Amino acid sequence: MSAKTRKIVFTAILAALTTVFTLISFPLATGYYNFGDIVIFIAAILLGPMCGALVGGIGGALGDLALSYVPYMPFTLVIKALEGFIAGALFKAAEKTVVSKKFKTVTEAILATLINIFAGCVMALGYFLAEGLLLSEGKWSGGIVNLPFNILQGAISAVVAVVILYPFKIKKLFDKLQSARAAIPPAEKNQSGHLNTQSSSDHIDNDRADSETTCDDKSEKGDDNE
Repeated sequence: MSAKTRKIVFTAILAALTTVFTLISFPLATGYYNFGDIVIFIAAILLGPMCGALVGGIGGALGDLALSYVPYMPFTLVIKALEGFIAGALFKAAEKTVVSKKFKTVTEAILATLINIFAGCVMALGYFLAEGLLLSEGKWSGGIVNLPFNILQGAISAVVAVVILYPFKIKKLFDKLQSARAAIPPAEKNQSGHLNTQSSSDHIDNDRADSETTCDDKSEKGDDNE
């Protein structure tokens, strides 16, 4: 399985898990509190910004559909995708600044927590604007009531995601798997892209030649004895 295929598979699995965790929800004034952001942050840290955006947008929107919050679907598609993209992009940039191997895990965990909380606040702001300007016909009451709960949802999800990734060593295990796959040398190929069988053919021809030479030698010895 190629690296691209594995990434697509992981993205699809995490998008499905986002939908499942979104179904674990509690109703609010105009929306609902859920745990889908945990999986979005995990996807963003492990797979990067684009996959984080796909997991967030698709998984979150399907969660709205499953819970009959259909009017939220287009907003969730954009807001959750933006949340996953921001978390993935900022972590990818911050990860490159970590130079100390001794404190690498701790430093990454702290950076991931702060970045995820920031992305969660962007998510909360997105729903505040959506609920205030669009879903409530210009009335900000629903958005104001839900804002602190959405911020809390983002913050809690950020911390839980980091706990899963670092103390439980999911991030380390994932990085090892990626490194192991990258270390496997690709199959030798010729210019046409097919496996190079020339060397094996040469070996077969050489073996045949040796066999024929041996048979000739035995035949000559038999003639001499006669």
